[in-house]
Amino acid sequence: MIAIILAGGKSSRMQGGPDEEEREKALITVGTRGNQKRLLDMVVESVRASNVEDFLVAVTKHTPETADYCHHVTYKTVETPGEGYIEDLWFLLRSYPKFVSIVCDIPFLRSAHINAILDAYRVHRASITGAIPLDLLPEGITPSHTFEYEGKTLVSCGINVVTNAKDSIPFIFDDTLLAINVNTSADLSVARSTRE
Repeated sequence: MIAIILAGGKSSRMQGGPDEEEREKALITVGTRGNQKRLLDMVVESVRASNVEDFLVAVTKHTPETADYCHHVTYKTVETPGEGYIEDLWFLLRSYPKFVSIVCDIPFLRSAHINAILDAYRVHRASITGAIPLDLLPEGITPSHTFEYEGKTLVSCGINVVTNAKDSIPFIFDDTLLAINVNTSADLSVARSTRE
């Protein structure tokens, strides 16, 4: 199975911050001075160390700098319409009947997370939604999407196995750091202070 890293969003919730935050989100850096990495590169490192067969970076008309950067560092890309997260996933499903989708803004993703969700797919043969219990969210992090499952409130953490199946099974991670999804300036501050 391949991974598709989603890096085509408008980053509308990041607007209005310091100059660094005016960049396309995939290209924002996290880390200490002299050891900074782009969010996209951090995700790519984990993907390359995982059991996926290959990966693509999904870019859109909203992310021309990210597309140029991918070309420069030879990451293969696929262009999606950029009409929204769900719409882009459906667009990708037309060409890729199953794939691991990973958002470009989860700096603490590890290959073990990817391998665990692949293993869950092998058992269930269904779409899998990676999630974190809401009560594990670090202070200062804004959940992007929550849902209820068996009486618990879960937060989508940006890694999923996407198929044409109608239903999705949650796969619950207990790694607090995986819950850090950089959607706002406050999220970025938490990611930067945690990475140091």
